[in-house]
Order: sequence, then structure tokens, then C-alpha cells
Amino acid sequence: MSDGPHRSLPLRKPWKELAKRGDQLSYDAAEVADAATYALASDFKNEVKASLVACLKAIFNGRDNSLMSPEIALQELEESKRLAAGSVIGMSFVAFSIEKIREGHFGEDAFLQAIGAAIRSRGYANAMAMEEHYVRESNLRRAGQVKARIVDAITKFSDSYLGSFVVNGGKRLRKKNEIDDGVLI
Repeated sequence: MSDGPHRSLPLRKPWKELAKRGDQLSYDAAEVADAATYALASDFKNEVKASLVACLKAIFNGRDNSLMSPEIALQELEESKRLAAGSVIGMSFVAFSIEKIREGHFGEDAFLQAIGAAIRSRGYANAMAMEEHYVRESNLRRAGQVKARIVDAITKFSDSYLGSFVVNGGKRLRKKNEIDDGVLI
């Protein structure tokens, strides 16, 4: 007997944990959201170079562009693409940064929003991959439920919050070990 389709999911361990929480109704929405933010932060940490984060943060803070000229910032962002090479999240981060700069947004909040938008797009892509996997391994209704719970968890947070969560290192998921840690009533 299988422990569930999440075991054979071809994604990293944090995403398997998220799929399990999305699938099992014994986990409430907050627990699914915790797993979602942890999985997103984990992917960002594993894929995006610290040098890219530092470079884009400097661009948003106007380190070499004291006048906050969008033209100069856009040129710097184009040059930063080489730091993001090989990373889907990194390239998304640069693309969303370009979008923010084109809209005239600079500063820490715009930087965090660009990170949040990049990892949110990864979350949606992985939610679709999970749904496809659950359709193959289980049934359509269960697959739809898992995807809906995961997408709901990902959309719960603002881009600024997600970006801040990632930049501040995220947090480890807490497993329930005590009797008082049981299902919330």
C-alpha cells in the first residue's frame, strides 16, 4: 500500500512535504501555507546565487545610480542576466526586476516584490506539476483539491512578504511531536 502520490512526486523534498499537506485534510490552511513558503524559500536558496541577490539589491538601492535613472538601472539589469544563467528562478527574478524598474519602482520594497513575484511563479508552476502527477497517480478530484489548496496557500501572501521571507532565510518546518500539537479544533 502506498503512502500517497506525494512520495513518487519528481520534485525536491520540501515540495513533497507541501504536496502531502495539500493532499491530507488533517493539515489546516496555515500548515499548508507554512510548507509552501518553506518550499519556495528552499528553491530560491538552492537556485539563486548570492551574488545575483546582492547585485539586484544594489541596483534597486541605486548604489551606482544615485539619480535612480531607470535607463541606467535597466542597463545594469541586462548585465546581471549572466549571474542568473542556469537558474529559472534567477531569470524570473531579473525579469520581474526589469518590470519593477520600468514602472519606476526603486528601493527595498520593490526589490522584495521582485523576489516574491519570481518565487510565486515557481510555486504556481510546481502546483501544476503536482496536479498532473496526482491525476496520473490518483484521480482528478484529488488532484484538483491538492492544487487548489497549494495555490490558495501561495496566493495568501503578498510579494513583499514572500520576498522578505526568502531574504531572511525562511524557517524550518516544525513537526508535531507532542500530544498537544495534534489537529486543531
